[in-house]
Amino acid sequence: MTSRIALTVGSAVVVAGLGAAPAHAEFYSTSDPADAKGSLTDIRAVRAKHGAANVVVKVRFQDLTRSSAAGLSIFVDTDRGAKGAEFVLSSGLNDGTDYVLTEASGWRGTDQRVDCDYQAKLRWGAKNSVRARIDRSCLGEPQSVRVSVKMADPTDGSARVVDWSPERRRWSLPMEPGLGA
Repeated sequence: MTSRIALTVGSAVVVAGLGAAPAHAEFYSTSDPADAKGSLTDIRAVRAKHGAANVVVKVRFQDLTRSSAAGLSIFVDTDRGAKGAEFVLSSGLNDGTDYVLTEASGWRGTDQRVDCDYQAKLRWGAKNSVRARIDRSCLGEPQSVRVSVKMADPTDGSARVVDWSPERRRWSLPMEPGLGA
């Protein structure tokens, strides 16, 4: 009887320990299902890192083409107490596109451009990805960040395909700089 109680208590402690995993990490990575029917720019994976100097977000797509009409928004949350994002990096997904980092109001960009060091690189072919790097000073040197990614594709002019990762208006886990993987 005593050994059964000890085994039960020991198992409960192990299970409770598994549920109490760290709430923060330096990296975030997720795969995204093929759920943007009608668009080749379906998001397939997102990987983010909150490093000592930069926040880097890499978004992989099913098929990123140079002639795409789709656009990408990378939302960055630096204040968990406020609804929506504080910043958004917006970019087209076609050859020759431009990108801009602005302050955000909820889940929308504003015309308040952020003047700092950031960049976005589109990679066609086998990589099918966008890599965005934002200097932490652009974001006010936050203790933690969360990201959410949205792709919108006006596929045929009459219907717009939208794909979110991790989900519509949902955030990644919080990431803090320098914690290690």
